[in-house]
Amino acid sequence: MLTFLKTLNCSKTNKFGGYSITELMVACALSGILVTAITTYSVQSHVSLSSLQHAIAIEEDARALKDTISRHLSRAGFVEHNGTLAPFLALASNSHSPPHVTLDHRAGETPNSCITFSYDKNRSGAISAAQDEMFGYRLNDKSIEYRVGGKTCEQGGWFDLTDPKTIKVTQFSANILHKSSWGAAYEINFSLQSVIDPSFVISKTFVVEVVNER
Repeated sequence: MLTFLKTLNCSKTNKFGGYSITELMVACALSGILVTAITTYSVQSHVSLSSLQHAIAIEEDARALKDTISRHLSRAGFVEHNGTLAPFLALASNSHSPPHVTLDHRAGETPNSCITFSYDKNRSGAISAAQDEMFGYRLNDKSIEYRVGGKTCEQGGWFDLTDPKTIKVTQFSANILHKSSWGAAYEINFSLQSVIDPSFVISKTFVVEVVNER
């Protein structure tokens, strides 16, 4: 009798001191849901952060592109004149007259998607292709390219100014707004589309005044 009571007491202790299979299954299911939720949130946060960083990078590229074009185009036609008080506003003499700003396009691209010009970058009093003073920008195969060595809009050998692996240029154009005795004004338009996220597009429209062009 005593032996039976001891066995019964041991059985009750084991019953109330452990976990049933159902409880373990519920706990495992809840743990799985929690881990899945945390993992999903982490992945979404990483994707959102990457997209934000990529968008910021493209915006910085657009701003840098605008600044670069504005800085160089605004100097188009400048030739250093030692005998003037304001050499930047002085035009070159006829013997060293630089070509005017030229609008053109590469075959297969939209009209006015190539702009070429020059200025006396090293302030030597003359424009020289050897001194890398022949500038220009053009649209070619979804990229904006930078002129090298005085090449024409139709020639190859231009350098990429935008990275085709991350950015697709959907628009680039240069149009003259007006020209007068004080100079000329050009309107520049471009649109950059993300290769990684095509829904992200940034566009810029700005005006560059060229005081040396008459």
